[in-house]
Amino acid sequence: MNSAKKLLVVTSLVAASIAMAATDGITLRKTLKTGTESYHVQSKSKQTITVPGGGDQELETTSTTSYSVKIGALVADGGSAPVDIVSKVEKFDIGGPMADMMGANKDQFMKSTTSSGTLDTKNRFTPDPKAKLDPMAVLNGATSNSLLGLFLEFPDKAVNVGDTWDVVIKKSPVTGKQDQKLTAKLEAEKQVDGKDVYVVSISGTIKTDIDFAELVKASGQADLGPIGQMEMQIKGSIDFKGEANVDKTTGQTILMKIKLDTKQEMQVQGQSIPSTGTSTVTLTVDK
Repeated sequence: MNSAKKLLVVTSLVAASIAMAATDGITLRKTLKTGTESYHVQSKSKQTITVPGGGDQELETTSTTSYSVKIGALVADGGSAPVDIVSKVEKFDIGGPMADMMGANKDQFMKSTTSSGTLDTKNRFTPDPKAKLDPMAVLNGATSNSLLGLFLEFPDKAVNVGDTWDVVIKKSPVTGKQDQKLTAKLEAEKQVDGKDVYVVSISGTIKTDIDFAELVKASGQADLGPIGQMEMQIKGSIDFKGEANVDKTTGQTILMKIKLDTKQEMQVQGQSIPSTGTSTVTLTVDK
């Protein structure tokens, strides 16, 4: 075999190896293990609310929330497990001209709640259909901040760096009557604090459609004071842009930073109140 033919054979073998590696790809999966995972989520937001007759008013909030994820016994095939997520607002501060009005209801925001559901190996959390949404979580921004939740949905198939997949945001009393989608992308593989991680970006826009009176009614909460009597509809959109570090070994999200840009319009007793805002949300796993 002459040199030219040898070179052609070698080149073909290398190309075939690369193609096979690309085809094999990376299968992102969550390792389910009975026990408890703990996280903290810090959020900072700034809203500009145009009040009829009062012009633009700013509202700033800063919060820290702890999450305890209790994973129960795995189902027979090991593909999913029941989970209880206990959240507790440890800190909630309000600033800006509207702080006094919101601050009067601060105790309503400082709550501990439990959400039950199922978590599977594709990192998808399915809430208990009988679960009730806390209306105050809508007003303090916690619901918008946690639309992604603690778990970043993994793709059905293997992917390579540069590939994208859909992250489904299920229909809900906050997002309306249809499922919506964000886009995830495998950006890189790297090491962070001694751990090998996958870097995954997340981006897209989610529409919001909230009937606050219906939320209060469905929640069964009768102790919300004047806020609980409000007839209020909120429609708008939330732009997501962020990045997560996913542990290669366990599939656990150990760090996620998301920026949210919101545009909303509230209809309150016949008055239209538009608002815009920016939030940063940082999730960290407790060490």
